Amino acid sequence: MKTFRLLGNLGIASCLVMSMCVTLSSCSDDEEDEPQPVGTGQQGGSGEDDIVLDVTSAGLNYGENGAWSSVYDTETGNFNVQDFSFSHLATASEWDGYVYYAWKGFCPTVSVDNADHPDGYWTDYQWGAITGGGYDGAGKAYVLGMWDVYESLETLPDVPSCAISYKSGAVFDPEEIYVTNSAWGYYGMKNGSAYNKAFGEGDWCKLYIRGSKDGVITGTVEVNLAQGTDILNTWKRVDLEALGDVDVIYFQMASSDTGQWGMNNPAYFCLDRLVIDGE
Repeated sequence: MKTFRLLGNLGIASCLVMSMCVTLSSCSDDEEDEPQPVGTGQQGGSGEDDIVLDVTSAGLNYGENGAWSSVYDTETGNFNVQDFSFSHLATASEWDGYVYYAWKGFCPTVSVDNADHPDGYWTDYQWGAITGGGYDGAGKAYVLGMWDVYESLETLPDVPSCAISYKSGAVFDPEEIYVTNSAWGYYGMKNGSAYNKAFGEGDWCKLYIRGSKDGVITGTVEVNLAQGTDILNTWKRVDLEALGDVDVIYFQMASSDTGQWGMNNPAYFCLDRLVIDGE
C-alpha cells in the first residue's frame, strides 16, 4: 500500500483531494520584497520573573527537512515545551489503495529553508519561516502554525486547531509574542498560485490572536501578515497585554482572498518567544 504525506489544511479552496488542506501590530516597515535576516524584530522588555518560551530547550527530534519528526504520527497528539502545551493533530486516511497523512495545529521546526519553490509542489517545503530561522537565529527551534480554514471566526471553537495552554489549563497572563510568515505563506501571497491570487493593492491577510478564560473570549489582537504588496518578512513583536488573564490563547486567520471553501492563500504562520508573566 502506498503512502503520501500531505499538508492537512492547505487553506486553498480547490485542493479537495488533499484533505483541504483584527490591528495592534503592522507589517514589516522594510520596502524590500526579499526575505530579511532573522532577529530583526524590536525586542520588548521582560521582567526577571517572566517566563520566555524557548522551543529549543524541549529537546525534540527533527528530520532532515527541519520539521518535528513526529509531525505525522497519529498517536502523538499535542507537544509540550516547558510548561506550555501546543495543539497538534495528525490524521491518516485511505482512499483507492493509498494512505494519506495530514496534520494541523502547531509543529516545532528548525528549518532554515526560506527559498521560493516555484514548481508549486510545496508539500516537502512547508516547514520554514520566511526569515530563514527562529527569532534567535538559524538553527534555533521555533513553531510553525497551520490553521484549520473551516473554523468559525464568529464563536470560540470547541477545539481550536491552533491553541496554546499552560500547566494543564492554569490561568496565565500573556505579555508578548513574535510572529512572521511562513515561507510558503509569504510566496503564496507575493506570487500567487493555481489556488490563490498574488496580492495587490487592497488585499490583506491577518492573524487573530485570541484569549479565552472559562470558555469566554477575553480579548483579540490582530496582526497584519500582509497589506497589499507589503508582506511581513521579519519577526514582529506583538503586544498581548490586551488579552488579560487567560487559560488558553488560540490563533486564527482571515484574508481578502476567500472563496466558497474559505481562505485561499496558505493558512500558515510562525511564532517564537512567547512571554508570560511568571508571578
